Amino acid sequence: MAAYRICFFNDIPDSRGHDHHVCQRTIEIADATDEGQAIANAIGRFEQLENVSHWRLHARTFECAEIVPTRSIAD
Repeated sequence: MAAYRICFFNDIPDSRGHDHHVCQRTIEIADATDEGQAIANAIGRFEQLENVSHWRLHARTFECAEIVPTRSIAD
């Protein structure tokens, strides 16, 4: 099992009309068998937390990264 961090982004314009890639929400999935399962779980959680029927109603894209445990210097 692996842990993943999925960040949901939206493009939001500033006062000059320039879009900025802004993170709407970050969800960590602690125990997924693979990236696909982590993404599916995060999408479901995002929809629940945002109270929407489809994640794209509140985000445009997402990025998924595996969380790699860090080791302390003493290890």
